[in-house]
Order: sequence, then C-alpha cells, then structure tokens
Amino acid sequence: MDLTDYRALLIDCDDVLVDRGSGIWTALQPLLENRPGMLGREEVLTEFNEAVRALYPRFPELGFGGLLCFAHRQLAERLGRKVSWEEGMTFARSVRNWSLFEDAPGAMLYLRKFYRLLVHGDRDAEDREPLCERLGIMPEDLLSPASKPLEDRAWLLANDLKAEEILQVSRYPIESPTSAGLCLIQRDHNRYTQPCPADYCINSMADLVAQHQLSLRS
Repeated sequence: MDLTDYRALLIDCDDVLVDRGSGIWTALQPLLENRPGMLGREEVLTEFNEAVRALYPRFPELGFGGLLCFAHRQLAERLGRKVSWEEGMTFARSVRNWSLFEDAPGAMLYLRKFYRLLVHGDRDAEDREPLCERLGIMPEDLLSPASKPLEDRAWLLANDLKAEEILQVSRYPIESPTSAGLCLIQRDHNRYTQPCPADYCINSMADLVAQHQLSLRS
C-alpha cells in the first residue's frame, strides 16, 4: 500500500515520539554517580530495558511507574548499590520530564491532517492527560501495547477501522504485525547493518512527513 492509502497511524510513544533513552539516562545519574567508567550509556540502558522486559508480565499488578521502580531497584542491585523505595519512585516519576524528540510535535501536527493518530504507549493514569496534550491526541487514542489493538476486533469495529488500514510506526527492531503495515524508525540508523524488514523505513518523524509529501505528489 502507498502511504496515502492508510487511514490511521499507530505510533510508538517511547523512542519514536518521546526520547525515552535520554530521559532514563538522565534520571539514573544519581544511581551512577561516583562510578565513572563502570558502564557506558548503552550498556546501562540495555541492562535497564532487559529488567523492564522481564517485569512486563506483572504490568497489570505494578503499573508503569511500578515497572520503572522495580527495574531501577534491580539495576541498583546489579551495580552493588542499595536504594530506598523513595529513590525508586523519584526515578519512576521522572517520566514526566522525558522530552519529545525535536521533530515529533511538528510531525504530529502535519500527520493529523491526513490520519487518525493513535499512540502506542504505557503511562500511569496521572500522566496520561499531560502526555496526550503534548502529543495533541485524545486520551482514548493513547493505547497500551498490552491491549493489542490491531488484534482486537471489537476495538477495530468500534473505531470503524480495519487492521490493514493502519500503519504501525515502531522503533527498530520489532516483530512485524500480521495484518497492518509497518514503518520502522531507526533514529540511530548507523547502528544497524541488516536490511530493514518493513514496508517503510525512516530515520525520523520528519522523514515520514517528507515521504508522505512525496506520495501526495506521485
């Protein structure tokens, strides 16, 4: 399908619109201070992300903030540090300060003229509305990945959408959806040497806007 054939975009929140890596790295500095050179940025983020993935089955119990708090504690143990629950929750609340990528607001403003914009991401209840305001979407359009909207026939019917009419915009790597289209964003594209296994491959949200404009002219 051409870009102009899709009716909706399902866009990953973190690492596509929100600079999650920089937000976490900044919030982890109190834990990492006085340990220069022990682990680099990518090593720390890899360790942290692995802890989050292992905890994700407990998402219904912990919530998003709880996942971050427990992952912070596990990373601290890995580093031989002891942290209080207060420190863990302070780290978890830092999600409010995670910045948008520079091109995200303008891209969302442009793309909403042509698509229904759905955002794939987890946040605690108190953080959902502020994030939706920043992204310019309705609260009901912020969807948890755990809800698997592309596979939820009732949700698709209620929203007058078919899975094949949705283009998923995700960070690399990810497993391709079975029915929807896939656009992979590789902001750190120099790190990847394998061909991009998707319908579209972009380097930024600004690149997606540019490709859409080309599609309109063709």
